[in-house]
Amino acid sequence: MRGLICLSLLLMLLTGCKQNIPKPETFNVKASEQKNISQINQHATIRHIVQGPNVFVECMVPSITFSGLNKNAKRGKIKVYVDGRLHAEYYTAAFVMKGFTKGVHHIKIDVVQMNNKSYGLSKDFYVTII
Repeated sequence: MRGLICLSLLLMLLTGCKQNIPKPETFNVKASEQKNISQINQHATIRHIVQGPNVFVECMVPSITFSGLNKNAKRGKIKVYVDGRLHAEYYTAAFVMKGFTKGVHHIKIDVVQMNNKSYGLSKDFYVTII
């Protein structure tokens, strides 16, 4: 009987100690320019998670390679604008933007060719840093 009570208390403690991980927001993006339709598959999935002052971003575009490892895909990079200014360029599909100040920030993700010509894939969203 005493072992059953201890086991139930242990289970209650363990279930109360799990982390509260936010669910990522997902955006599906389609290209807006007609000339790109024959060049690339026009779908991209962009997800982001805010944890503290950091924003984790994942961009999945099936027909574009950011690292250059897939020789059958077109090369590209990701330009990130924060509050209207160029924040950084990324050459990986997933990245972390660190050190945001408290408040609401407007983020624009733009998938471009290596020569900065747009593929027509972009997404705007807002994040709130508490």
